[in-house]
Amino acid sequence: MTITPVLDTVSTRSVSHMRDLIQPHLLRTPLLRSKRTGPADTYLKCENLQITDSFKVRGAFSALLGYRGFQPEVWERIVRDGVVTCSSGNFAQGLAHVTAELGIPYSVVVPESITAAKRSQIIRYNPDARITEVPYPVWQRTMVTSDFPQLPGFFLSSETDPYVSLGLATVGLEVLEDLPTVDAVLVPYGGGNLAYSIASLLREAGSQASVYAVEISTGAPLTASLRAGRPVGVPYTPSFVDGIGAGFVIPAQFERIQDRLAGTFTVTPQEVAAALSSLAFTDKIISEGAGAAAYAAVLKHEAAHGWKRPCAIVSGAVIDPDVLLQTMTGTRSAVGA
Repeated sequence: MTITPVLDTVSTRSVSHMRDLIQPHLLRTPLLRSKRTGPADTYLKCENLQITDSFKVRGAFSALLGYRGFQPEVWERIVRDGVVTCSSGNFAQGLAHVTAELGIPYSVVVPESITAAKRSQIIRYNPDARITEVPYPVWQRTMVTSDFPQLPGFFLSSETDPYVSLGLATVGLEVLEDLPTVDAVLVPYGGGNLAYSIASLLREAGSQASVYAVEISTGAPLTASLRAGRPVGVPYTPSFVDGIGAGFVIPAQFERIQDRLAGTFTVTPQEVAAALSSLAFTDKIISEGAGAAAYAAVLKHEAAHGWKRPCAIVSGAVIDPDVLLQTMTGTRSAVGA
């Protein structure tokens, strides 16, 4: 039994096969019931405990192992020319780990605003990684076009590659296996592939759980685009919540996700800071800003929506310790660098 090389949809069969392929290289992260007392029994899918501290490594492994196993002509090119990606940090780290393990040349395009913590982690996982820092407009164009001609190699999109999507969908598969009665899954929305993949998997599996994308109020383009019925740009202000938030949506992502979500929520940096503190002091979980966004949305909306067993995806934990401490103690403004 094999995975179809060209995939238009995420199916439970394909995701199960991909999980079997990548499982030896990854952790099955825990699904923990939050210790916080509230209207709902909230569950936390702890991808912050994944190797490289983020869910992104699932997609990195599934892509390269998928191409190696099912599309040898692409794999030959990857081995010969290397792999190139575009990332704001966490996918760059995940792919750095995977390329180092597989011995593949690796180049990554990052925005000039990348945090020192995330840049140093890329080098930690792959000392030979070629990092190209570019102005934000160039980075945005590269994310949208999945092309950077200045660097050789096979361009691997973290947001629209079908094998990456299969790997990310394994997060949803594990949630369903551990909590079949989940009634809402809230997913932080950056580029959108995690939300798309989980929503697609739950739909294919026949789950009645509603899937919501969570954006930061300082840059919520999906909410605006869904309202407009087409991709639109919005003002964007950088904040400590650097893993999500942007002024644009990727058009291809918008087209495939717009009919899969129950809706979107926006949370403020102040609300994320409060969620970070709750995770740290109540549940003893360390998260980055983006990783706490879905939990912040649960805290904000659980009573109004009447959820019984919502699940917040804690997507990562790559954060500068000083930023984390200052944010939680209130010595740092929740907005701004």
